[in-house]
Amino acid sequence: MRVFKQIRSNFHSAADILLFLRIFSLITILPLLVNYLTVPQLMRALTPAKGASGRKSRSEDLRNKVEKYTDYILDKGILIYRRICLKRSLVLYHFLRKYGIDVHICFGVRYKKASDGETKKELEGHAWLLHDGNIFLEKNPAEEINTYKMTYCFPGEGGSLS
Repeated sequence: MRVFKQIRSNFHSAADILLFLRIFSLITILPLLVNYLTVPQLMRALTPAKGASGRKSRSEDLRNKVEKYTDYILDKGILIYRRICLKRSLVLYHFLRKYGIDVHICFGVRYKKASDGETKKELEGHAWLLHDGNIFLEKNPAEEINTYKMTYCFPGEGGSLS
C-alpha cells in the first residue's frame, strides 16, 4: 500500500513514468558509454538535436522532475546506481538540453588534500553544470567548485565561474 501511495505522489501521468524509465535507462547504460566512447563522442551522443523538444513552457516543472528522478535513482547506492557527480551531471545535461534548457557540462580537476591538510600529488575530478554562466543544480557549495581547475566545458566555454 505504501508503494502505491509513493508512486501516486511522484508520478502524475504516464509521461512522468516514461521520463523516470528513460532516466533509469540512461543511468544503466552510462558506464558502457563512458568506457567505450571518447569524451567528444560521448558528448555528441548525449547532446540532443536542436529543437528536439517544444516543451520549453513547462521547463521549470520538467527540470524539477528530471533532477528529482535522477537523484532518487542515484541516491539508492546499489550497484551501478551510485551517486557520482559524473553520472548525475551527464544525465541532467542530456535531459535538460532535451527539454530546452541551455546548460553546459564542465569537468575539472584539483589536487587531493591529505588528512593533515597537505596537498597530495594525486588528482581528483568533478563534473558540474552551468546555466547562464552560473553553477546549476549543484549540491556542493560554489566555493567548493571554485577549487577545481576547469579542464573541459561542453558545448564551448559556457561561461565563467567568477
